[in-house]
Amino acid sequence: MIAKWIGKRVIMGTMVLIIVSFLSFFMMHAAPGNPAAAYYGGNAQTLSAAEKERIEKAFDLDQPVLYQYGSWLRGVLQGNLGYSAKEGRSVATILQERLPNTLQLVVLTLVMVTIASIWLGLRAGMLEGSLLDRGLSIVSIASSAIPPFWLGIVFIMVFSVQLGWFPSSGMYDVRGNGGMVDRLYHMVLPLTVLVLSHVGIFARFLQENVKAENHSYYVQVARANGVPEREIRKMILRNAMIPYINYVGVTIPSFFGGSIVVETLFGWSGLGQLLVKSVMVKDFPVLMGAILLIGVVVVMCLILIDILMICLNPRLRRGGLV
Repeated sequence: MIAKWIGKRVIMGTMVLIIVSFLSFFMMHAAPGNPAAAYYGGNAQTLSAAEKERIEKAFDLDQPVLYQYGSWLRGVLQGNLGYSAKEGRSVATILQERLPNTLQLVVLTLVMVTIASIWLGLRAGMLEGSLLDRGLSIVSIASSAIPPFWLGIVFIMVFSVQLGWFPSSGMYDVRGNGGMVDRLYHMVLPLTVLVLSHVGIFARFLQENVKAENHSYYVQVARANGVPEREIRKMILRNAMIPYINYVGVTIPSFFGGSIVVETLFGWSGLGQLLVKSVMVKDFPVLMGAILLIGVVVVMCLILIDILMICLNPRLRRGGLV
């Protein structure tokens, strides 16, 4: 039953990736400008009309957009993402260089947001009406309303320019390779911006679930029968975590969306920065490869979250799989 359910999820995820790639491909070609500009390079002004026509014909850029998409999709199914129009290198190689940097940032952000939001949401939900309960509600609204790029600029001004505590951009010290410690040191500001942008709303979501569980009938019965408060807290947290985990799953794409802005702002050499640079120079092969790769990572994360939900929710294991 579970294997069949996972197979359905994989098929649905594949269909989502095809739809996303199809829409992305056509939106890029509908944007103003010549898609062949990246292939011309710095010699665009010196090329004759015949040379430009030869370049466009060599890369099928003179064909209809639907034909170009079909050609790109056939290459992907054969494991060939093409070559960068700007650098001339394999797209797969470029993505392989950038993906670990983005995953480091996103995974660390997700771990820190999860730990902090569970601690804050549980305590604020159990202490209903307290200063922490009211304060978390206000802070969550404020943090979700502040754009990450604005918060990043403020952090650069304060902690890099004024105080000089942390570097404003880059992944390593320019004087040499400082190893993992140096990388973590350069990650402090972008990581803090991403965590602060998400932790408030995550904690607020869990806080409301904990309040609802705390007022439920089974909790009142447990207290009336003298069940220790420690055990009651475990029951509340376990039941409140099921919708929380589902919420984390559906918001995973926002972490990658936030990383695009933060990586660009802090010069973090990941997929987000690569996407922005590819848009600027119209490097469509790299752009499509990065979009597809992020889509694959998100779909895999959602499937893992669904599997975790099945493990935590007995009703799904008893036949609620759809």
